[in-house]
Amino acid sequence: MKNLFFIVGLILTTSLSQAQICPVVITHIINGNQVQYYGSCASNPSGWSWFFNGGSPLTSSQQNPVVNYSVPGQYITALSVYGGPNSCSAALSNKNDTVVIVATGIENNNADGFSMNVIQSQNPQLEIINNKSQRVQIALHDLNGQLIETVFEGVLNQGQNMLSMQTFNIPSGVYLISLSKEDGVVCKRVLIP
Repeated sequence: MKNLFFIVGLILTTSLSQAQICPVVITHIINGNQVQYYGSCASNPSGWSWFFNGGSPLTSSQQNPVVNYSVPGQYITALSVYGGPNSCSAALSNKNDTVVIVATGIENNNADGFSMNVIQSQNPQLEIINNKSQRVQIALHDLNGQLIETVFEGVLNQGQNMLSMQTFNIPSGVYLISLSKEDGVVCKRVLIP
C-alpha cells in the first residue's frame, strides 16, 4: 500500500514540475468603444483564454480578439495561456491589462447657454448660439481624433453665428467638429458628402 501512495505522489509531483509559468504580454489598440487586443507569449502556447470584464464578447479563445464596450469606464482584461511545447500552465501564466473607454461627448452638444448644430449641405455650415462673446477655436478631426484642419479661430459674438466650412479637399465621410471655448470643449459629428 505504501508503494501505491509513493507512485501516485511521484506522478503528481512529476506532473506539477512539468507545468511552467509562461510569460504573457498583452497590448491593445483602442478605437472609440472597440478594443483590438494582442496576446503574445514566447513559449508558443497551444491555447489562449481571455476574460473581458464588461466587454462583448465576455470571453475568447482567439490570440488577438476584438472586444466592444457599451459604456465608458475602466475595464480589466485577463489572459491565461496553456499547453504548447513548454507545457504552459493556465493557472500560472496569467496577465492582466486595463483599458479606459472615454466618453466622446459627441451627442452632447449643448453646454451652459451654448449650442452648436451642423447644417448639412455640400459645404456644411455650423450654427453656433452663444450666450456671451468669447474666444473659440473650431477644428475638424477624423474619427480617431487626428486634427485635419482648423476651421475658425477667433471671437464669436453673443447670439447666433453661422460659419461655412470649405471642404473641397476633404474626402467624403464622417468627421468630428470640436469647438474649444473658455470653459470646455463641445463636439459634434458631421457628414461631409
